[in-house]
Amino acid sequence: MTTTTTVRNGVPTDKLFGAINKTGEQPDLAQFRFTARNQWVEGTASRSTMADWYGLGADQQYPTPYEATADHPTLGHGHGPSPQEFVLHALAACVTGGIVTGAAARKIELESVESVVEGDIDVRGVLGVSDEVRKGFSAIRCRFTVKGDAPAETLEALVEAGKRYSAVYDMLTATTPVEVEADV
Repeated sequence: MTTTTTVRNGVPTDKLFGAINKTGEQPDLAQFRFTARNQWVEGTASRSTMADWYGLGADQQYPTPYEATADHPTLGHGHGPSPQEFVLHALAACVTGGIVTGAAARKIELESVESVVEGDIDVRGVLGVSDEVRKGFSAIRCRFTVKGDAPAETLEALVEAGKRYSAVYDMLTATTPVEVEADV
């Protein structure tokens, strides 16, 4: 018996719809946990490894661990982009993934998806110069350019849906409890 898999925009749509149906029927399979293990490199640089995660009811492993190194632009040693830029990357990547899977689900062929994501930050808060200044971004702006075989309003709706269903957008715009502990 031959099985055909429909792939649109690089997304295996059979697998996408299967995941939607399966997690709708079995909500416990929708519970995921992602882990980043971080180690200091030098100065303000550190490297995270992402190798294992939990999802679909079991512990999972990537075929090859992923690494990301972050540093700070003025105090660092050039090991990588700033942690703040990783947040911007995460937002762009998450919304882009939503746009692409949304298009695939709606049988829209995409030619390209590009974005520019900018975040404004006043580092006086981070440096402890002022308790009046927020330590995080004061504003983030995203501009997506999407080309595909659908009318402009449909492509705009894909961007809106990509934002609406983005886990990273939600993390940035809604309060997420974060615990920080020290083992010394």
